[in-house]
Amino acid sequence: MDKFLKRKELDSEQNLEPDESPSMSGDQKKAKMVSSSKFSGTRQYSESYISFGFTFTGDANKPTPLCVVCGEKLANSAMVPSKLKRHLQTKHPSLQNKNADYFVRLRENTEKEATFMRKTTKVNERALKASYQVAELIAKSKKSHTVAETLILPACKAIVEEMLGPEAAKEIAKVPLSDNTISRRINDMSADIESVVLEKIRISEKFALQLDESTDISGHAQLLANVRFVDGDAIRENFFFCKALPEKTTGEEIFRVTSEYLEQGGLKWENCTNCYSEGRNFAPQSTTILKREGREQSVFHQSIQQLPSNVSSLSPDVRWSKCVQIAVKQDSKA
Repeated sequence: MDKFLKRKELDSEQNLEPDESPSMSGDQKKAKMVSSSKFSGTRQYSESYISFGFTFTGDANKPTPLCVVCGEKLANSAMVPSKLKRHLQTKHPSLQNKNADYFVRLRENTEKEATFMRKTTKVNERALKASYQVAELIAKSKKSHTVAETLILPACKAIVEEMLGPEAAKEIAKVPLSDNTISRRINDMSADIESVVLEKIRISEKFALQLDESTDISGHAQLLANVRFVDGDAIRENFFFCKALPEKTTGEEIFRVTSEYLEQGGLKWENCTNCYSEGRNFAPQSTTILKREGREQSVFHQSIQQLPSNVSSLSPDVRWSKCVQIAVKQDSKA
């Protein structure tokens, strides 16, 4: 038995590494493992790496190797001569005998192309912004969308070419001003304004509506709505929506169209403090609908004929303010 135990001990001693002994402490073994582990820090770029066809991109404190030939990016751990050289030999074997000056020229050409792309992108952004500004002016002046391409752009080119020269006129020609482009710009701005107004109303929580019916040039009924809400320390009034009334112009139909839009915008009737309409049939029908749907909050409706005589002669803005004041007073009494 002793013989076997002794042999096992000898075998364990033979399995030890040459520089490791049974008397080695735990701290010494741990230090040896750390020293033999791979490098885990951030490798820095050296200018000598250009001879392998590599420059760097990104943060200088944590550079990323970038091949100036194919544009491939490697991990920071590959920032060592052996790995960079292996990439050159395997991916670009025909260039492995080129000197450093060759790769320096490639790097300079790459930087020039990047600078040109940034400049071109900046010009495109300015042209895009100018296109939106022209579309805004056309929308505010209620002009045809074709006026931008047929009148505004030629006029701008003529003025700029006369005042600043032909090169500046070429820059003006880069602004997209076709009729379809102007239409898209106006739609984009309208959608953005709508989202901003809805977000402000949701933040304000309480709002008031003013509804009116009208007809377009084709004779179809349209429902127009203005909204008033608190925006910070001020009371704002904005155009809310214009929706077609496909069926009848009854109070129930007006209520349905308005409810659908409020639901799409994430708003609730419960947060509507009052609703003003000039239609005599809207108030009783919509009140019946509110009760039928089990809504406890009362929405105030008042027609212009029901207001005091001294209010009906005021301007629409003052009249709207008076309606809101009357609505708040009656709602508080309820």
